[in-house]
Amino acid sequence: MISKLYKNLINSLNGLKIVINEKSFLMELILGLFLIPYIFLSNIEFNHKLFLFVLYFLLLATEVINTAIEKLSDKITKNYDSDIKNIKDLSSASVFLILLILIITFFITI
Repeated sequence: MISKLYKNLINSLNGLKIVINEKSFLMELILGLFLIPYIFLSNIEFNHKLFLFVLYFLLLATEVINTAIEKLSDKITKNYDSDIKNIKDLSSASVFLILLILIITFFITI
């Protein structure tokens, strides 16, 4: 069981090595350089801090899934395909919605 957990950890770290090279993920990490200190240093309620923190990591997780979908789609075909474009747009929309919720929540709390 421990070896399975270790293998899962290695796989997850490999995934993070891949996604760290994506521009969108890097921009979201830079956002975190401002957001995380704000969360810890601000005078807002604990529930709001927790909600912002969870939303931020949900944003990162959604970006990882979006990147996986894009890479899988590119593996299927590099040629333009309207169905694959729609799939990529849908996964991108999920990142956008989480980001929008995070921004709205941030402005509500300040």
